[in-house]
Amino acid sequence: MPAINLEIDRVLQYILPHITRYLSQQSAAASFHRPFKLAVTGLQGSGKSTWSSQIVEVINKKGLKARTLSLDDLYLPHEGLIAVRDANPENKLLRTRGQPGTHDVELAKWFFQQFEEPTAEPKLFPIFDKSKFHGEGDRLPKSEWHTSPPDEIVDVLVFEGWCVGFRPLQDDAISAAWNEAKNSPLSHDDFSKSRPIKTLANHGVADLRYINGQLGTYCDFFMGPQHWDYMVHLDTDDLRNVYAWRLEQETFLRQTKGTGMSDNAVVEFIKGYMPAYELYLGNLRKGFFQQNGSNNGCQLSIKLGEQRQIVDVREI
Repeated sequence: MPAINLEIDRVLQYILPHITRYLSQQSAAASFHRPFKLAVTGLQGSGKSTWSSQIVEVINKKGLKARTLSLDDLYLPHEGLIAVRDANPENKLLRTRGQPGTHDVELAKWFFQQFEEPTAEPKLFPIFDKSKFHGEGDRLPKSEWHTSPPDEIVDVLVFEGWCVGFRPLQDDAISAAWNEAKNSPLSHDDFSKSRPIKTLANHGVADLRYINGQLGTYCDFFMGPQHWDYMVHLDTDDLRNVYAWRLEQETFLRQTKGTGMSDNAVVEFIKGYMPAYELYLGNLRKGFFQQNGSNNGCQLSIKLGEQRQIVDVREI
């Protein structure tokens, strides 16, 4: 991965007091407590995985126990991904893994339940291998998953994913956004054609509603604000940075691994994520935990510049 300026100590100055406060409320004599649950979300190429691993590393160095999982490791197995694609042949958003609807909700529920009650079994962390089936990917068997000792008390559980923090919209809001996109002159701009950030008009409204419905299921069972204590959101002023960031990552991969997507393939890959940014990013920027004027959690909004440098940090 290219080097990313994380300024991790600066960021943890915001997060650690919340973790400390949460843990101080737990009984010192208790043999079990639910971990502080920290979500990390951000744009493609923004460095979510690197941020998460760095956060876990620093927390562990401070004498606490942190573990992490990626939403990517909750994908359906290969045969499940093929089944979703074949069942929705007209939906271009489901041709590859990534969108809500391509993850295993039951696996997600089972994974997080491990941290909700005492168990004598070791905790298991699923692994999805993206290199299987010529890049389509497949879940590894349980015998190859990461494990933690049964008696290990996890203080902080970090979960990262590109659509974590997105919340479903009403059907009429989906339709309104789609109609607006259909009539937008931006879709005819030459630069927007090559690296577009307005792409809703390229998809059917029924297909967008399908993804929206799947997102609603995710939020109900494991991804909504009721499941989390804190969120780190990696954002930017210019969504076109996503193309540059992801192209840089893939170039680095080709140089180090000898394989990777072409630049054109990367652009097409990113296009598939833009509809979700158009639909859900605005509300996430207002605050993941904002519900009817109340705030039952805290969100750290980190704005990144073109070189992924931090240009603004604020809690909302």
